[in-house]
Amino acid sequence: MATIRQQLIELLQNQEVNARDISQILSIREKEVYDHLEHINRSIRTKGQKLLVSPFQCLGCGFLFKDRYRFDRPGRCPHCKEGHIRMATYRIEK
Repeated sequence: MATIRQQLIELLQNQEVNARDISQILSIREKEVYDHLEHINRSIRTKGQKLLVSPFQCLGCGFLFKDRYRFDRPGRCPHCKEGHIRMATYRIEK
């Protein structure tokens, strides 16, 4: 049986998904997904792979969190202070 991280790597190699979808597919909490993503990001680089991130985006003003290096969800937009943020998506490029 594969570990959670192995299952997550396989999922990200096959499709682009957000943290909420990952948590539902693997039956883990969303917060755990972000912890696993940080570790996976470091470990796949040694294999010549890359974790691609489509950034979070504010649904109020359209601000893109493109310079954000953390995987967890931002609380609110730094420009308009709205809390409605579109989830980032993740996938592994071979």
